[in-house]
Amino acid sequence: MKPKERPAMPTDSSPFALTLAHQAMFSVSDAAGVQILCHEGSLWVTLDDDPRDIVVDAGGSFLTTEHRRALIYAMEPSSLSLVVAPAVAAARPAGRTRAAPGVKVTFALQPA
Repeated sequence: MKPKERPAMPTDSSPFALTLAHQAMFSVSDAAGVQILCHEGSLWVTLDDDPRDIVVDAGGSFLTTEHRRALIYAMEPSSLSLVVAPAVAAARPAGRTRAAPGVKVTFALQPA
């Protein structure tokens, strides 16, 4: 069985769109310069070692310059897009490197 490939974070400013079911999670391994835009629903965003809880509702967005992992949790069914800020896209090398480690998808367990 072939291992599943993880989608790479875009290295330009083109959006990476996705839909999350209620209680689903999405992880961005390096959120610096990645704008999280919520189109529908409501998202809870947390950065590693950051005490803040960030809630992004439909029509809102969140952007950080911190080189930390971001966990995005869907508080209800949600659609969102991730966009690398143009200045950051120019600074990030193409491909998977330490500076731009890509994206990891995770899913929350739901009670049966």
